[in-house]
Amino acid sequence: MKEIQKGFNIVYEVNGKQAIKLSSFAKIVNYSDTYLLEVIKNLFKKSIYIAYKWKRNYYVFLPQKPRIQSDGSKTIPLDTVETPSGDELTIDWEAALNYLPSATDRIFTLQNNFIVWRETLYIVSSSHAAHSSTLVPKNAFEFVPLNLGKFPATTDYKYGYYISYDPNKMSTFDPGTSGTLKSTQIPQAFFEVCRALDAAENSRNGANPGLTPRRNLSTTVSFDTGTVAVAATIPIGTSIQSDGTIKIVASDYLGGSYSAFDNGDGDLTSSNIVAAFLETASLLSAAEKAVTPIENQPNNVQIQVDIEAGNATVSANLPFTTLAATNGDVTVHAIDYL
Repeated sequence: MKEIQKGFNIVYEVNGKQAIKLSSFAKIVNYSDTYLLEVIKNLFKKSIYIAYKWKRNYYVFLPQKPRIQSDGSKTIPLDTVETPSGDELTIDWEAALNYLPSATDRIFTLQNNFIVWRETLYIVSSSHAAHSSTLVPKNAFEFVPLNLGKFPATTDYKYGYYISYDPNKMSTFDPGTSGTLKSTQIPQAFFEVCRALDAAENSRNGANPGLTPRRNLSTTVSFDTGTVAVAATIPIGTSIQSDGTIKIVASDYLGGSYSAFDNGDGDLTSSNIVAAFLETASLLSAAEKAVTPIENQPNNVQIQVDIEAGNATVSANLPFTTLAATNGDVTVHAIDYL
C-alpha cells in the first residue's frame, strides 16, 4: 500500500484501488467514525466488504461510478482487491448500502465520481465540485467547498484556531420544487409534516362523521415549556427482500383523497403524507445520530418499530420559538437544535 496524495483527506492506493481512512469517510457522510466502525464490523460478519483493516487503522475503498442500466436503474460494479495482508476481497458497495446510514446514498445520488486533484480528495457532480473537507483550500478557486454547500451555518473560521457558526442553521433539508413542504431545515420539516398529517386526519374525520375517527397523531405545542410534543402510532407493512433485509413501509390509513403529498423531488421520496411523516422522523433521528462526539448527540425523537403489532411508534419533543406578526398572528417556528 502506498500513499499517492497528501491533503486533508489522504488517498491511499491498494493494488490499484483507492481508499481513504475511515475517519475521512466519516467526515464526507457526516457520521461519527465510531458509529461507522460498528457498521463496517457488522458488514464483515455478513461477508460484505467495502473496507479493510491494516495495522491500527480501517480504510474504506472509494466506490466505482454507478452504471446506468437499460431500465434506468443504477448498479454499482463489484471490484476485487488484494489487501496488504494478502487477502483477496470483493468490494460490494451495492450490498453494503442496505446496511449503511441513509446519508451514504448522497455519495451516489448527488455525486457522479471521486477525483484526486492538487493533493486532495474531491467529490465531483455534474453541476459543481465539492471539497471533501469543511475547510476552503487556498488555491482551489474552481471548486465549491463542501462547507458552503452542506454547512450553511458556518459563518467564519480560521484553520486550526476557530469555527464560528449560526446555531439556528445546523442542518439542511431540500423540500424540492413546488412540493408540499417549504422547510429548509430538518426539525422544521418534521414539524411541518406533523401539522400536515394532523390537518389530513381532521379533513378525513370531518368529511366522514359516520366512520370511526382517525387519531393516530397527537401534536401539542406548549408555550410554558417551549416544546412541541409529538406522539404517533403509524401502521406499517413489512416484507422480506431477496437479500434477507426487512423493508418497512408506512400504511396509508387515511386514503388518497386526504393523504395527498408532493415530495417536490427533494430529500423525501414518499408519495403520501403518512409515509412522509415516518420518513421525516427517520431522517431527523439519523441527523441526531450524526452529531459528534457521541456524548453530545441529542435524542429528541425516538422511533420504535413493532413488526408483530404492525406499527411504528414515534415520540418527539422539539424546541420552538415564536414570532408575532403586525396583525397579531403568532407563528411557531421549530428551532434547528442539530
